[in-house]
Amino acid sequence: MAFQIASAPAAGPPYTMLGVVLVRRLLRRVSVALVAPLALLGATAGAAPPSGTPTDPVIVAPAESGKRAFFGDMIELKDGRLLVAYRESVAHINQDGRIMVVQSRDQGHTWSTPRVAIDTAIDDRDPKLMQMRDGTVLMNFFRTDWTGYPGRPVTLVGTFVTRSVDGGGSWNTPIEVGTAMEGPSDVVVGAYYAGHAATHGPILELPNGDLLVPLYGRLPTGGTGPATVVRSTDGGRTWPAANESVIGRADTFDFQEPNLSLLKNGVLLSVIRTSINIAYASWSYDRGHTWTTPVSTGLPASSHHQLVLRNGDVLFTYGDLSGTFGPGRPTVGRILKHPSRDISAKKDILIYDAAINGPATTDQANPSSVELRPGRFFTITSDPHLAAIVGVYTRQQDYR
Repeated sequence: MAFQIASAPAAGPPYTMLGVVLVRRLLRRVSVALVAPLALLGATAGAAPPSGTPTDPVIVAPAESGKRAFFGDMIELKDGRLLVAYRESVAHINQDGRIMVVQSRDQGHTWSTPRVAIDTAIDDRDPKLMQMRDGTVLMNFFRTDWTGYPGRPVTLVGTFVTRSVDGGGSWNTPIEVGTAMEGPSDVVVGAYYAGHAATHGPILELPNGDLLVPLYGRLPTGGTGPATVVRSTDGGRTWPAANESVIGRADTFDFQEPNLSLLKNGVLLSVIRTSINIAYASWSYDRGHTWTTPVSTGLPASSHHQLVLRNGDVLFTYGDLSGTFGPGRPTVGRILKHPSRDISAKKDILIYDAAINGPATTDQANPSSVELRPGRFFTITSDPHLAAIVGVYTRQQDYR
């Protein structure tokens, strides 16, 4: 699960590496200014490469001094703005976690000053965004109470949904999602009390207006963790436990962090992280009421994101655990050409690796993408060394 990763960044001021990046950009601009006069004398002056590359990412959201930015999620609003929500905290595991938002009006090149969206006395984490057809923005997230940890088991308080009618400017009182996984329990599994539900995938709106929120967690009786969806039929105002459908449950491992996509042919795709570090996939042919038995994809994908593209393909970005692109959990992407039957692809590419700024770490990835125009993508991910959410541009041909 996302909240089980506890690796920490190297010691040092959180803005050290961010300063290195900014100085690097300044030096590049100065060098361009110096060679520009040579162009007037017939010399060739190279233009400064734009930021947003794997070695020079866009700084989307720097954390407050002494803190770090985690679990970014991004959508493109109907008015063209990009909206990002993320968790800010001193550590991956800490009671001070709060949810922040930033926005961009120029396709991700520059970003607004971070603002607080949700901040309670316990840890608010893993925000996910979506915009309904009527323009309302929904954010789902979950809460964890670390009181007494590590001396006592952790209480995962539940999954909540909040709404904004002004494009992310303000948020209403969050509503808890009902689920069979939620309930009092004295059973302890690992570091947590059983009887809890978390979320790591955005809410999905169906053609009939129903909404599905993906969950994972642990039943009060313990056992392995299932993946489910809970349906709202009133625009996200209520999420009854009676409207829950199981995507899958295994005998020997946990299903974690399910994500949902509505494919062009009406089929629903869910890719699910697992405790054995291999992604599984399931499909629904009846709008999420029932799901096929999840099958292994063989892909060591972690904390993934699914974006249905305008041509019907799916941009699938994830934290890679294979070691193919380096140690740690670099952010990798592939394009799914036949998402109705599998998540295979001809090519995976490295989008971003925080190891360019420090030691390899598993405390990165958690990507999210938008399609700015056909074949042009912007993907955000976290960099614990920069203490920031960063962004990288890619193109359709990069994945061929």
